[in-house]
Amino acid sequence: MDESYQYTTAEQQLQKLKRQKLAIIDEDLAKSALRTYGYYNIINGYRDPYITRSYGEKLYNAGVTFEQIFALFSLDHNIRNAVMLSMIDFEEHLRAVVSNIIGKDFGIDHKKYLNKNNYRDKPVNDSYFSRNKILGTLYELAEKSKKEPLQYYRNKYKTIPPWILLKGTYFGTLVNYIRLFKKPQREQLVKALYMDRITTENIDSYKDFLSDTLFLCLEYRNLTAHGGRVYNHIPKKNIRMFKGNNKNGGIVQLLFALDHFQYHQPFERLNNAINKSLNSYCHLYPNDITRLEQAIGIRITVENYVWANHDTQKYHTTQHCSGCNHNEHITLKHAREMGYSPCKKCCNNIIPIV
Repeated sequence: MDESYQYTTAEQQLQKLKRQKLAIIDEDLAKSALRTYGYYNIINGYRDPYITRSYGEKLYNAGVTFEQIFALFSLDHNIRNAVMLSMIDFEEHLRAVVSNIIGKDFGIDHKKYLNKNNYRDKPVNDSYFSRNKILGTLYELAEKSKKEPLQYYRNKYKTIPPWILLKGTYFGTLVNYIRLFKKPQREQLVKALYMDRITTENIDSYKDFLSDTLFLCLEYRNLTAHGGRVYNHIPKKNIRMFKGNNKNGGIVQLLFALDHFQYHQPFERLNNAINKSLNSYCHLYPNDITRLEQAIGIRITVENYVWANHDTQKYHTTQHCSGCNHNEHITLKHAREMGYSPCKKCCNNIIPIV
């Protein structure tokens, strides 16, 4: 058996990396990272930008360190977590909006609002996503699920309101359920999600835009749930309305789509996490800025971040300087615009970015 496919300890993995000319600054940190996240997740997932392959051999480029690869892993790890939280937040909002439309138009009795005549029977390549299959899945969930609160509502009220039923569905089922909506419900949904953006002239375009967005969100939801690499992911589904320079850039299209919703928290959460993660990484490895800009499709502006204390109106480079546990992480520029002054204990190491 090839030795590369045998079990190896963290110490043996470090020796292998050294043979491949990867510099390791802090071996204790490297071993801890490998034991915590695994060699495959860190190295196999994030080494490609830093290696040269020659005659079946992988050698790391001069100057590359384990710490740099782990920093890229950590950047993607942070973005992936932010995507997941944003998708969960968006799902919750979407379920509420859809439930409101269904309840208003068809009532709260699942036997009535799941009637197939309320929905369009659109041809699909896979029968799993047909009208009968999707509605059948929802009906079976309403009639047989022992999960709460579904079982409680069925036993007490003999019916499952849409806001209870949809709370118990997978996001993929919800997206394909929305795909079955007839024109009146589709238009209500688009108007509820995009509000002031919708006009008589553009509503049909926004129907397509919403469809693209939902399937893109579903792809990212599944990607993050299974620990996939996110920062340079090229999605199967692209946003037709997106006119950016990097059409293959997935995360920038996801930001573009989320930015259009009236409910803006999922966008703000993800956008802030991406900016902070990129800023932190590019502070340490500025030579990677161009490569990351091309991979992600985002213009990267590196800024200093500080911890601002609104009570003392001072900013710090250390979060818990002077024992304060209520500091907010903001840009140095923002702190200065607010008139805050630097802490004399910890701010001597702020280096202006040019």
